[in-house]
Amino acid sequence: MKKEKWGFKIKRILPKVFKGKNEQWYKRIMRRNSIHLMKFAGEVLKAHYKMDYFLKKKCYIAEGREFLEQLVNENRGFMIVTCHLGNWEYAAAWLAMEYGEIYAPVFVEDSSGNRALNWIRTGHRVNMLEASYDPRVSTKSLIRMIRLLENGKVVFIVSDQEALGGDYTGKLFGKEIKVFGGPFILGKKTGRPILPMYTIRNDRDKIELYFEPPFYLDGKNKDEDIAKLTTFFERNISKYPDQYLWSQDRW
Repeated sequence: MKKEKWGFKIKRILPKVFKGKNEQWYKRIMRRNSIHLMKFAGEVLKAHYKMDYFLKKKCYIAEGREFLEQLVNENRGFMIVTCHLGNWEYAAAWLAMEYGEIYAPVFVEDSSGNRALNWIRTGHRVNMLEASYDPRVSTKSLIRMIRLLENGKVVFIVSDQEALGGDYTGKLFGKEIKVFGGPFILGKKTGRPILPMYTIRNDRDKIELYFEPPFYLDGKNKDEDIAKLTTFFERNISKYPDQYLWSQDRW
């Protein structure tokens, strides 16, 4: 990450999202965000080689273990939905290590950066499902996720970034944006629950996992379904703006 490019992007985005803050607040968030992202980048580079012992020390559930374990014990399949907050990559690997294999759709692009990132993600019990700009590829992955959920598996979805197509839109920090349709389509097709999760880095450099009560996206009221997720994202990004990945200027 080039400091000037990344710093300029955050400096431009934060006042749009968090209006009315003073200049000291923006500078403090930018400084903390830069430190967090440098640590995150280092952790991701280690992820391919660091496994059980390292993850056991690095990650733990801070709140909501009962929600996770109830769904695991039911063995009916469910979706974990999270956002680009804290270290979601470590959370996925830790969950797969502690509770069994999980399946995660990831964007696949024919570029050296994307190939390297997906290579780093391998070696854990997280099985990657290919998503791309090609709707045929994404449809194939969607069909597989439906089958996995119906067979009692866990699907891990990071779904807060802006979607390119589809007809699912909702408000995030006051802006109408397109959102990924995956959780809504899967919820309607399978009837399986959504387990909302977010992660943060604490003062001891540990990754804390937080689970909130599960809910369903049954498709009866699309606006209400979308608001369940966007409200969840907005609430927790607002708590920890210094640990969010501000990679898209949607505002």
